[in-house]
Amino acid sequence: MELDPNATYGAWTGKDIEQFLVDCRIPLRLSFETRKGPLIVPLWFEYRSSRLVSCSPEGSTLVKSLRANPDIAFDVSTNDLPYRGVRGRGKATCTTADDDRQLETLLTRYLGDTEGQLAQWLLNRSGDEAIIAIEPEWLTSWDFSERMQDLSTIAERHPDSKM
Repeated sequence: MELDPNATYGAWTGKDIEQFLVDCRIPLRLSFETRKGPLIVPLWFEYRSSRLVSCSPEGSTLVKSLRANPDIAFDVSTNDLPYRGVRGRGKATCTTADDDRQLETLLTRYLGDTEGQLAQWLLNRSGDEAIIAIEPEWLTSWDFSERMQDLSTIAERHPDSKM
């Protein structure tokens, strides 16, 4: 789905949505259908060429399920005040990766580099990665910044909370 930069999709314009998706480091929450029913998983992603691009091990339940049924729903939204984000529906395509470039891109985007323990563990897993490209067919945005402007963040209101 190509977004019109000047059209409004919920609270934001297409340009605002694209900027949010490029800038945020919030995992994408992906809803998909498995043999046992619906499931939601968090995924690191990048927004590229009007698509949300991620990856997962080739043999994962996620990849197998998306190949059987590519219909998905997604949410990318803030976890603290003010609540804002993008949600939608679309189709997912999975292709076997020739290398770890997509995984390396995501590791750098979310962790800063590929040198840490988690990055090395992910890069050294056996088996191929599948690239997951999500093509939105419908989306909308919301932004509660104005109505929440007088509220402090959750962390400020609950400093002893571990989450």
